[in-house]
Amino acid sequence: MLILGIDTSTEVLGLALADENKIKAEYNLRLRRQHSEKLLPLIKEMFAVLEIEPSEIEAVAVSTGPGSFTGLRIGITAAKIISRINNIPIKGVSTLEITASSVKNNGIIIPLIDAGRNRFYFSIYLREDNNLKLISDPEAAQLDIISKKAAAVGSKDIYVVGEKSKKAADILAAELDNNIIYPGREFDYPQSSILAVLGHEYIEQKREDDLYKIKPKYLKKPQAEINWLKKYGSQKSES
Repeated sequence: MLILGIDTSTEVLGLALADENKIKAEYNLRLRRQHSEKLLPLIKEMFAVLEIEPSEIEAVAVSTGPGSFTGLRIGITAAKIISRINNIPIKGVSTLEITASSVKNNGIIIPLIDAGRNRFYFSIYLREDNNLKLISDPEAAQLDIISKKAAAVGSKDIYVVGEKSKKAADILAAELDNNIIYPGREFDYPQSSILAVLGHEYIEQKREDDLYKIKPKYLKKPQAEINWLKKYGSQKSES
């Protein structure tokens, strides 16, 4: 199965093309706010380099967040268009799951996505051999809350990965008795190759998504909406 992975959840735009579990091409480019301009040209470039026609794509996987509000909409919209035009399966995968899946060692894994205002989107996973299990649901919180949740898991080794994970790991290491591990800069962002492989596995298990129901998982309201509610409260316009 030839599957295209699209990740626009962070400032890094990720694209990968995989055939079964073999990665044929992968782009992970720090583009900040240029996702809308670069996504489709990069997909076309990838197809051209590999001499692949768009009609040859058999499935598409896309990160569904949490992450950048605008970025998520761009990636999911593109993935849905590709799925609809080619009449192929689509699978949305959590950005936190993609990030956590990059760690192959046993232990607790805490993937982080910068949520702004000193907060992180995070969840907690347990890796036991080839099995990755979610043990704490995704939420947005400051590091002191994350530290308390990490302390409660009872595992010696805790891997901290994702955005700003080096700084977060240093802070957690000073607060916890656990062995806090920052595995390196290559783990700072979701890897699109992992997204493609995860998407393939889910689709093989018949766990693809409904094209018309897949949507971003924000975990919190956009800041513009928060500001509007602070200013206007629950006022409703009269007609």
